Amino acid sequence: MDYVKRKVLTKRFKGLFWVSFGSILLLAQLTFSQEKSAALTAFEYPVEAPIIDVKTQTYLESIPSDSAVAVWVFFTDKGIKSSGEYNTALDMCTRQFTERSIRRRILRGATPHVDFTDLPVRKEYLTELENYGIKIRTISKWLNAASISGNRGQIEKVKDLPYVRAIKKVARFIRKNPMVEEKQLNRLGKLQEGQVSGYGKSYAQLAQLRVPELHNLGYSGKGVLITILDTGYWLGHPAFSSILNSGRLVATHDFINGDDNVEDQNDQQRDHGTSVWSAVGGFVNDTLIGAAYGAEFALAKTEQVDSEVVSEEDNWVAAVEWADSIGADVVTSSLGYNNWYTYQDMDGKTARCTIAADLAVSKGIVVTNCAGNERNNDWHYIIAPADGYGVIAVGAVDLQGDIAYFSSMGPTSDLRIKPDVDACGVLTYCASSSGGYTYSGGTSLATPLIAGVCALILEVHSNWNPAKVREALQSTASQADYPDNSMGYGIADAAKASGLSLVVSPQTLNFTASFGDTQFQEDTLSLTNWQGGGIKWEAYSSSGWITVSPDSGITPDSIVVRVNPSDLKAGINVDSIVVSAQDTLNSHQKINVIFTLAPEVKIRTFPNPFSDSLTVIVKTADVSDKVKISVFTVAGELVYQFPEKSGFDSGGNENGIYERIWYGRNEHGEETGSGVYLLKIDAGGKSRIVKVAKIK
Repeated sequence: MDYVKRKVLTKRFKGLFWVSFGSILLLAQLTFSQEKSAALTAFEYPVEAPIIDVKTQTYLESIPSDSAVAVWVFFTDKGIKSSGEYNTALDMCTRQFTERSIRRRILRGATPHVDFTDLPVRKEYLTELENYGIKIRTISKWLNAASISGNRGQIEKVKDLPYVRAIKKVARFIRKNPMVEEKQLNRLGKLQEGQVSGYGKSYAQLAQLRVPELHNLGYSGKGVLITILDTGYWLGHPAFSSILNSGRLVATHDFINGDDNVEDQNDQQRDHGTSVWSAVGGFVNDTLIGAAYGAEFALAKTEQVDSEVVSEEDNWVAAVEWADSIGADVVTSSLGYNNWYTYQDMDGKTARCTIAADLAVSKGIVVTNCAGNERNNDWHYIIAPADGYGVIAVGAVDLQGDIAYFSSMGPTSDLRIKPDVDACGVLTYCASSSGGYTYSGGTSLATPLIAGVCALILEVHSNWNPAKVREALQSTASQADYPDNSMGYGIADAAKASGLSLVVSPQTLNFTASFGDTQFQEDTLSLTNWQGGGIKWEAYSSSGWITVSPDSGITPDSIVVRVNPSDLKAGINVDSIVVSAQDTLNSHQKINVIFTLAPEVKIRTFPNPFSDSLTVIVKTADVSDKVKISVFTVAGELVYQFPEKSGFDSGGNENGIYERIWYGRNEHGEETGSGVYLLKIDAGGKSRIVKVAKIK
């Protein structure tokens, strides 16, 4: 990644900085000593007393001293002692992000786009824990913690380490599937009377959310990456053939076994994840169509299905951080945690998975989570992380729009309305791990439907942040004017939430060029009214490098967008076009215009003229750039060519500096004569010619 991109992502440390930790804002302040006026005190989290909370201590005392138990160990700091160290750490951290993750954070994340929570846990702390014979289960940079497995004696020793600020038990999840009628169907179940051709038996659950209207406009979640956190998945099911054949399964990881195999031969292990994935992404004509069948997917296996059906939240936390690292736009989870927690802990800032979920939201990820199937039992309420401030908690209704008897209720313990919205979770049509299709239920099946709606919204409005997506869902749902703690804001309406009376496509225009180019580039925006008829519209951009023509009209129509790279800086340049219309749900649509200019490659040769040797230095902003140097005569005959390598591989440094010496000899090692030669340098996708002279 080049310096310009990193600079966009990291706001430099000045005076004060805030770090979001769930709903808690932690303040670290620069202090100036006489010796070092710019010194920064080491950042530390507030001390918790007691270090082992009473509930965890009581649990430890109730089990045999040699019994292994999983606990979170939270650290006091990340080893940062100065503003310089902080800036360096942020810079190194930023290099690790994928391009996709960077773009999402720029478009939808809070600022600064990279902060203290993104820095890694200090390795020395983990090593010392292992020296006590403790097993490290999971590491969370966001929580600045590690989940460990150890006995009571080992945990007591850990408590006394100076850098340990808190120890809390890892929460567990026990799945409670509702008693919903299931019907095994043949692989290509016939259409029932009144169903729409193409959707098969999945039509009703999508029509309830008004998803088909968006599908008819060509929206399918294309370009949106959805990460699913669940059990194993059966990749060979016909419902997923379209995803696999088009290369839209971009990543997998098993957080239970520590590998990338998320597919299990055990039908029970892969059953739930297969059903959930199919509801959002499946595609078999006339049988099953997922809400966002055109999206890209990443699959995380986080839940171990066994006789007790138990999962632990450290897998969930690790998986959501992984989803961030690969650039996920949406994370959907049909898991939740209430074993170990109390209802009072459902306050949006206590459960570790909830804190991680809200941190994901702050980094631009839309997070949907099932409300839980607890209404009809002693717990009654939502489960973590559905209590998160930014998390979209999903309740279940039947196809008549009535709340399911099992769908968990709100409010949160701090009296916020939950769930947020609802979808079909009673007799939801989905894929079965046996190879066919089935009706199943629970908030687990409602949640992927809403995740699909979120993906459609992001396809329409790629610059909407998670708060805007959540607000759009709430404000257009079936009982937006009278929300309650049974159904929240009601059944989601994908068409209204997307605001698609006036349809402008695409929502993002991408241009690329080399820095220094002056040639104009053009692309086209299309405008339509999906409700029919014409809509008056106006378009404008406040940017000096973007022009639109025409700037007003009536749909259907198109706009030619012209961009001028002359005065732009190297790196990613982002601005927008606003298209406004009257009497539409989306009176103002913002179209992102992204112009990526490859950084200028700097070339230096010396001495020039030369007699015995010529030093050639090529500096690129990205060390991964391939640099090729060739020597030609003025007549165009090849004299000598250096091996094509990146700057780092060829002895350059981390700044992308590539250095080579030409000793004035040809490919056969023979000395060349005096005269003018041409150096052809290929780097950064562009060729450059430099004249050099050899004298004797």
